[in-house]
Amino acid sequence: MKKLLASTLAILMTASLLASCGDTEESSSVAEDTSSTAAAASEADESSAAESEAESAAEESAAESTTDESAESTESSADAVQPVDISEMPASLANYETEGALTFSTDMDVNDFVAPFAEDMGNGAYVPNTDESHIELSIEELEGIPMIRVQTLDMTEDGANYAVPKIQIDMSKLFAGQEELLPEIFTIRIDVVTKAVGNFFDESTNTEKLVPGNFMGVVATQPSTGDGNNSWNEMLTFNEAEWTSEWASYELNLRPGIKEAAVFVDTTDPQYLSIMKWSIPNQADYYIADIVFEDEDGNVIECNYGK
Repeated sequence: MKKLLASTLAILMTASLLASCGDTEESSSVAEDTSSTAAAASEADESSAAESEAESAAEESAAESTTDESAESTESSADAVQPVDISEMPASLANYETEGALTFSTDMDVNDFVAPFAEDMGNGAYVPNTDESHIELSIEELEGIPMIRVQTLDMTEDGANYAVPKIQIDMSKLFAGQEELLPEIFTIRIDVVTKAVGNFFDESTNTEKLVPGNFMGVVATQPSTGDGNNSWNEMLTFNEAEWTSEWASYELNLRPGIKEAAVFVDTTDPQYLSIMKWSIPNQADYYIADIVFEDEDGNVIECNYGK
């Protein structure tokens, strides 16, 4: 009996000891899990804070960049709208100082070598045309430089635009006695100045501006065909504009030498360098400051007109 009681007591003590060991291991495991969770949470907080700081820095950098770009854009815009005084025009001409360039003088009779398409050079009779304007030709000084001035006089039939000025420069007059040089002309350079005459109403800003606006049109050669007629060869389409200053200058550059039919021929028959400027709503004159004729190698071909 005593042995049985002792055995039972031993079993109960062993069970109690095992239960106590199990609780300790479980408590240790829970403690480890809690510690690990706390560490992970701490790392997550640190990572979130770092990301927040990085985002904040990126936003500040982007804001600074936008501010800088905005400031640069404002400065650039302010620079772009400043008008240029017409006193700076002579320096803008590409070919005026070129040796051998055809330039003009106030004692020349412009009507001797330039004429409107539809008006007879002899008596000024006007032939009605759907879009062509009467024009007035003269040689006038602009900032001290004598130039051919082309004035558009008529409005279109609907009154919306000034009509198209069309002029022909008579090459047979410019090269009289030098006709053998005409077929050698490969390139023609023309310095042109546009200048506002009347105000242009800008509907987008509801203001009036003294600007020449659009300068668009065509330059063509009209060589003699030998039968009393002239061919028509459009060699340059120009599309320019000025909306800030009262003037602008451009170089018109055409190469009749690349097209056999466009080359002037060795003859005393009339043949022309022709310019048409498209209709625009505001009044603006254009001026021809000089003309340079070059051969295929870029050498200037000088004409003796006016010398």
